[in-house]
Amino acid sequence: MSNEVEVTIPGEFPLAATLIIPEGRNVKYPLIVMVHGSGPTDRDSNAKGMPMNIFKELSEVAAKEGFASIRYDKRGVGASKGDFYETGVQDLIDDAEAALEFAKRHPKIDKENVILLGHSEGSILAPFVNEKVPVDGMILLAGTAEPLAETLTWQREAIMNDLRAVKGFQGWLLRLLKVDKKITKINDELTKALLASDDPVIKYKGKKINAKWNREHIHFDVSQPLQKVTCPVLAITGTKDVNVKVSDLAKIKTLVQGECETHIIQDMTHMLRKIDSEYSISKILNHNKKSLKQPVDDELKDKISNWLRTWKCRTVSIDKSEILVK
Repeated sequence: MSNEVEVTIPGEFPLAATLIIPEGRNVKYPLIVMVHGSGPTDRDSNAKGMPMNIFKELSEVAAKEGFASIRYDKRGVGASKGDFYETGVQDLIDDAEAALEFAKRHPKIDKENVILLGHSEGSILAPFVNEKVPVDGMILLAGTAEPLAETLTWQREAIMNDLRAVKGFQGWLLRLLKVDKKITKINDELTKALLASDDPVIKYKGKKINAKWNREHIHFDVSQPLQKVTCPVLAITGTKDVNVKVSDLAKIKTLVQGECETHIIQDMTHMLRKIDSEYSISKILNHNKKSLKQPVDDELKDKISNWLRTWKCRTVSIDKSEILVK
């Protein structure tokens, strides 16, 4: 059993959050701080039309293993204050740090045993948070080991290769319309517009763009803070993840200075669910929303649980008879 409490994290903008403390007597619990992926997601990793529930489900995994956790609505999302579109990368790092420091002050939290858990962009932010406040463990799900701009370039090239491989009438039509060249042109025009402005938000073709966030990512290379990570790390990516390179797992393991356990889960996507589709970017992206009807992959949960047990045995001295967890 565990106690789930609604809290407010103080900071530049107050953030609405959920703090979970396992039930027990005379025990301080290790803490997991959950760091979001990109987009306007709430504390459960849900966005409009995309109910991923990743952090909701993983907080339950953490509680079963005797870990406290905190997860929060991003700036300008859910019950949190601020404007999502005006939020930059450094702001996201500051918010994750604020959540960490806030939870560490709770009397039932063992502030000497804290883990950062990042999904997608959260796996980029977590090492930067660790630079400011060193932590004792890190879980990186669907992460990368390079600047976001390089990953986005890889994504675009993969999409264009996928389009060029389409056969039959549809393939002929795509080539006739020069769709691949149009994608490149649109990206170049957007990049030019972003760099020409100092505004936190711009309008591009009638769409609101978080320009500050895009510009700041040019200067945030996660490979640099990864080299300063000395705590144990768990890094997991799926073979059907078309948002990041599976090969970056090996780079993460090489970069970090602490012990690093990596896993590649067959058929798992960036949504942390498995699909039986072939490796086709368009098919996988189209399948992502449908896959959210299923819970987060059990194999992923098992690997996280096993790592948490091993981590706790090595780093936390807890009288298990004091913990009442079902």
